[in-house]
Amino acid sequence: FLAGISMIFLPCTFPLVFIIVPLALSRKAGKGLAMALLFGAGLTLTFTLYGLALGWLGGFIALYKVISIMLVLGGVAALFFGISELGLIHFILPFRKTILPESLQGKNDYIRSFFLGFFLGNAGVGCPNPAFYVLFGYVATLGEPTVGAALGALHGIGRLAPLLFLVVLAMLGVNAMTKLGMYQVKVKRWVAWALVALGAFIL
Repeated sequence: FLAGISMIFLPCTFPLVFIIVPLALSRKAGKGLAMALLFGAGLTLTFTLYGLALGWLGGFIALYKVISIMLVLGGVAALFFGISELGLIHFILPFRKTILPESLQGKNDYIRSFFLGFFLGNAGVGCPNPAFYVLFGYVATLGEPTVGAALGALHGIGRLAPLLFLVVLAMLGVNAMTKLGMYQVKVKRWVAWALVALGAFIL
């Protein structure tokens, strides 16, 4: 859950604030809140499915036997993303420009909110957060699908919590997006150095 909350500070998750908050505010209060919750449900479903799949795959091919290799891969990934965020190397994650498929773009607000969360959850899987790698590395090496699904769901709920908090604040007339935007560059640099340190430590 805490790993999910921590994702809000990362540059690949932080922009969600500027998507979901205005989206919720553009509708009536009740509908806006329902859309935010459906967005979170889609996000949570994504990570539940990933946890389930990784838990099953881990048990199927006995990933616990190669845990040292998993740790090395996680350390390399964290180190690589940290250096990338510091601007020392140039790397762009291959995300689609259009998150929602055309078949879903014409649907009603509730359906679009749910699938927006679902597809943005997929886009955030590669987010450079060591906590994320440790969590899902643990799920893979444990090899228990039900535990993997439960931890994936908690991670998704953790990602939703700060977004939902900001939506509620905005509905009460407190717009925190401006202040958050002011600190985005500082947070990005702090996270980058943390990734480098943790990646080096894991290796």
